[in-house]
Amino acid sequence: MVKNDGKITKILIAYDGSGYSHAALGELQRSGLPDKAEVLIISVSEIWLPLPAMYQEVEIFSDSDVTEYFQKHREQADRNLAEANVIVRQAREELLRFFPDWNIKTEAVPGSPAREILSRAFEFKPDLIIVGAQGLSSDREIGLGSVSQKVLTAAQYSVRIARLKPDAARSRLKVIIGFDDSPGSMAAVETVALRPWKTKPEIRLVTVTDPFILLMPGRVLQPIPGMSEEKMKGEQKCIETLAANALQVLRDANLGIATLHIYSGNPRMILVSEAEKWEADSIFVGANSLQSQPEFGSLGCVASAIAARTSCSVEVVR
Repeated sequence: MVKNDGKITKILIAYDGSGYSHAALGELQRSGLPDKAEVLIISVSEIWLPLPAMYQEVEIFSDSDVTEYFQKHREQADRNLAEANVIVRQAREELLRFFPDWNIKTEAVPGSPAREILSRAFEFKPDLIIVGAQGLSSDREIGLGSVSQKVLTAAQYSVRIARLKPDAARSRLKVIIGFDDSPGSMAAVETVALRPWKTKPEIRLVTVTDPFILLMPGRVLQPIPGMSEEKMKGEQKCIETLAANALQVLRDANLGIATLHIYSGNPRMILVSEAEKWEADSIFVGANSLQSQPEFGSLGCVASAIAARTSCSVEVVR
């Protein structure tokens, strides 16, 4: 896909050969990515206690035990890096089966995974970073691994936490967009609209309002009759007006069914719950919501919680 500015989409994929990262490759077929893209796959060989450059020549040590330790340490690091090179080339071959027109380059580097991924992203300047929910070093069964969490939180670019649903290929493609009329949520809408989806997704624009009940003062606080209902009616009309433009953007893109769904409660809980009930393939959210508007590029609590708690893919749009 050529973007509006005439540039080819750039994608950075972090891959470590784990089951999670391998599943992420398969999930990309259902993520609406373009047929043509400039892609960099990076695999980081994690090294504990990296060997300083000044000590590359182990013979400088007078103690034979120290010399032997550093020699073995360096040999192990070389083996790990060679293995990372094999892993990343295998990932490239698999992706080319799905996207034969992608221009894919690979890199295997030693170091701290999160730091190296973020450093390479700063140089490569991708439109999208893709990571699995967890990696080889994670001991969790759910949630995000430390590397994925760090990349999601610190990256200046959009990040997709890719999770492959069982039997996904046989089910209809379903996408949820978290919407609150913030610039970030509108960017999420536009991202979905611009994707060249091979299979038109069914889209739900989900808005979550704060629960609010007017209370009468007194010895025991009680709801004022009719006030909460009137507020809800007015609030719903307001949301429908705000969401009209977003729905029109999606419908103009000729993607398929796009509907608005309004709920009351905690957005971090509602979006995850609705994704599970509806069996959504992915959730698109802005990095920040109207509830939290920190500096550009940082991550709001809603996006962070959704990315960690849901079982489907989550794309956080910056």
